[in-house]
This record gives sequence, C-alpha cells and structure tokens, in this order.
Amino acid sequence: MPMQAESLEVLENAAVPPAQARAIVRAIEIELTGARDTLATKHDLLLRRQEMLQMGADLRQEMAEMGADLRQEMAELGAGLRKEIAEMGAALRVEIHATASGVARQMYLAVLGQSAVMLGFAYFVATQLR
Repeated sequence: MPMQAESLEVLENAAVPPAQARAIVRAIEIELTGARDTLATKHDLLLRRQEMLQMGADLRQEMAEMGADLRQEMAELGAGLRKEIAEMGAALRVEIHATASGVARQMYLAVLGQSAVMLGFAYFVATQLR
C-alpha cells in the first residue's frame, strides 16, 4: 500500500519530524493491511448482503418445492384413505346385511316354533276336553 502524501503533510504540519512521520504512516499502513482480514468494508458487507438475499431466495424456492411435494403427498394419502374408507364401508354394509338376514331368519324360526308349540298346546287341550 503506497504511502499517502496527505498523511505525511498532516504529521509534518503538526511539527513531527519527517522520519518519524514516515514511520508513523508506514506503521498505520501495516496495521490497516493486517486488519483487512478482520475488518469488513462496505463492499464486503454489500457482498454478504447479496449472498444472504440469494440464500433467502434459494431457501424460499426450496420451501415452496417442499410445500408442493407435501401437498401432493397429502392429496395422495387423502385419496388412498377415501378409497379405503369406501371399501370398508361397502364391506361393512355387506356384513350388516348378512347379520340382519341371519337375525331375521332366527326371528322367523322362533315365531314358527312358538306357533307350533301353541298349536300343539291347543290341540292337546281340545283333545282332552272332549
């Protein structure tokens, strides 16, 4: 880094001997050169800002893609569940119908059996009373 003439002039105007002024300016330049690794300039901050904006855009894009994938998976899962529920409903209706048919058959057999017993009792009573 070249020595700034203005820096030398300022020190010389402050009654600092030229050799000392050169040494002070050179020491400051060395410190500033070493500090470039640790200090951020406006340009460095602008670059970091642009990088962060790009990362934010990339993150938003990735989140949008993940959201679309999630919505697709949820739609597929919902369709699968609706299909399973419909199949289970149909199977349940068949089972309920079979059970109801069995119960109705048993009820009719019970009524028929009860009627036979009543007729038998009536026949017995009628034959014994004559």
